[in-house]
Amino acid sequence: MTTQFDDFCAQLPFWELKKNAIKRELNRFYYYSFNGNKDVWKKLYDLNIPKKGATPKIEGKEILSKLRDFLAKKQKYRCCYCQRYLYNIAYARPIEHILPRSDFPRFSLVMKNLAVACYDCNLKKSNTVWWRAINPAGAYPAESQLTSAFHCNHHSYNDHISWMSYATNDFAFRAYGGITAAGKKLCIDLLHDVSKAEILLSRNDGLREVLDDLKAMNESGLGGDSVRDFVNTLQGFILASTEAN
Repeated sequence: MTTQFDDFCAQLPFWELKKNAIKRELNRFYYYSFNGNKDVWKKLYDLNIPKKGATPKIEGKEILSKLRDFLAKKQKYRCCYCQRYLYNIAYARPIEHILPRSDFPRFSLVMKNLAVACYDCNLKKSNTVWWRAINPAGAYPAESQLTSAFHCNHHSYNDHISWMSYATNDFAFRAYGGITAAGKKLCIDLLHDVSKAEILLSRNDGLREVLDDLKAMNESGLGGDSVRDFVNTLQGFILASTEAN
């Protein structure tokens, strides 16, 4: 695995026996995924090993929660795409697979492929593949293979995208501009629509409050698939409504 993976395991707030057990499980999932070209994300999420003697209890949900915190801290608590502070935009902080699991299942647990996005950016990007020349059966691409689009774990944000924000008591506005070809692509494919959706929501407090409540419910696991699907549909409709403008 990577140095980042070792760093993640080392900083886990558990006693050494549990840290080592988690590291073994993550290694097992990683090699099964990478060598077998399998998406292991749901299997890791559902992992539940009960405590037995000296063996500590291990839960996949807990591991992914700690991984989300680790990635968010690494990103200085900003969304990897729009740079909004993650603790200022409701509750959801989904872990983003930069090369999506649908097309690149073997990278589902590669640390270079993981980041934390805001709910809006994660939903808008969805399973979009920005690098069509990447071999899904090969090694994780080097920086030289990722020049056509912005990759948050390989590129410096400020080298590719400039942005400014303005807010009043009842209005928020954020504008983005691409500095490079990769930055311009991110703006066109993602950031301009997310910015317009933010303006729309800032003008409608009732809609924002309802959506934030639903996101909080979704993040806590309440409501199950029906709440998640409804939130995604509603947020998708808001984002889609900006595309014609």
